[in-house]
Amino acid sequence: MRRMPSWVIAVGLLALSPLDVEANEPPRIVVSKARALTFTQKDAVVGQAEEVRMGMQMELAFYVTAPDMEPEPIDVSSEMAQILVHTVLEAKGPVVTRARIAYDDVVDVMKDPEGRQKRVVAPVSHKTYVGAFKEGRIEVTDTQGQPVSPEEVEAVRKDLGGLGEVDPVAAAFPKGAVKVGMKLEPVARALEKFLQQGNPPSARFHKTRVQLHEVHEDPRGPIGLFSLSTTLEIAPDEQSPLTTTIAYQGTMRVLAEGARLLSFNVEGPVTYTPTPARKAQGMKVKGKGHSVLFFSAQPPGQKGDAPR
Repeated sequence: MRRMPSWVIAVGLLALSPLDVEANEPPRIVVSKARALTFTQKDAVVGQAEEVRMGMQMELAFYVTAPDMEPEPIDVSSEMAQILVHTVLEAKGPVVTRARIAYDDVVDVMKDPEGRQKRVVAPVSHKTYVGAFKEGRIEVTDTQGQPVSPEEVEAVRKDLGGLGEVDPVAAAFPKGAVKVGMKLEPVARALEKFLQQGNPPSARFHKTRVQLHEVHEDPRGPIGLFSLSTTLEIAPDEQSPLTTTIAYQGTMRVLAEGARLLSFNVEGPVTYTPTPARKAQGMKVKGKGHSVLFFSAQPPGQKGDAPR
């Protein structure tokens, strides 16, 4: 499985990657009469390419007050989005051992509450790499097999972290039929680990729930539409005495053949909570915030599963 980049949000300061993601036409949804769905395992296909889109949108309008400080705004409206193409080059059964990854724009933007920005183009932006799983580690080169910088290696390893491993989300699906209304605890735990990749321990996804809502008919085969909820909690640190909590809710689409994650789109309110010590000293946070988190994987150029 493709690993996701870090979703970490710093309190009052966002490190984001802006990119115009063209809105694709939504798929024509055909709800099946089926009340159960069986998810099967499938070997990886050499040469198969996926266009992976992922991102986060944030709107924050808060004020932090305390007796010992002037009111401090947390007023940010920004977004992160990234597009890359992942191609399987070598595989053993369901395990991909060598892959190519081609990046589109990858630009980090630092925006403070006053709207000041600093843009930094990532070293992998508009470049293509090859990753191979060898002797327990991922080796990264350019497409000609030449070494690349340590910064590039680190970035590519994060996005190709699934090399040499069975897709944990696909493997978590039960072998028998999944009935509409059934909750899948193993899938929820595997999805948490998927979301957690690249984030420090201070940013934690938890309380994840996955439940089959209905079955859709599709030319690729039956698709399960799941209700999905998860909570992202970012602990306070030396720079900020606030806990950030985002309670996401939305849907997830999984192709039955291969138990392949096609997309998810979740959104929810953002809340800030002072540490008990600062709360006792009179610190308060007022305002509101909202966040959207999305992911999709589809053949390059195909419309239908991109976020909208």
